[in-house]
Amino acid sequence: MKMTTDDKMLEAAFAQARTPDVMPSEDALNRIMMDADSVLAAPTPVKRRPKQGIGVMILEAIGGWTAFGGLATATVAGLWIGISPPAALTDLSAGLWGATIEVPLLESDMFAGLEG
Repeated sequence: MKMTTDDKMLEAAFAQARTPDVMPSEDALNRIMMDADSVLAAPTPVKRRPKQGIGVMILEAIGGWTAFGGLATATVAGLWIGISPPAALTDLSAGLWGATIEVPLLESDMFAGLEG
């Protein structure tokens, strides 16, 4: 196999990379330490978060608007199924637990508007 110029340059680079004791110069180390001292001596600004309302904190805790949308949908669906359950669900619960008991919201149920 004949070595081209690119192969010779690559071999030279690998040979140079194989040298084990490559140390930075003393001048470079001194400049690095002077830079580190200047960074440590500079005052660090304190970043404060702006005050947020309790609603914003709760919204961030549950995961933002996308999570809130899912929770709102589940809440509305639960209320809808709880207030006006489908007939299949009523038959299922009657078969599992026996007869259902209905409790009127008001003394007179005719004003509630929830009659079947």
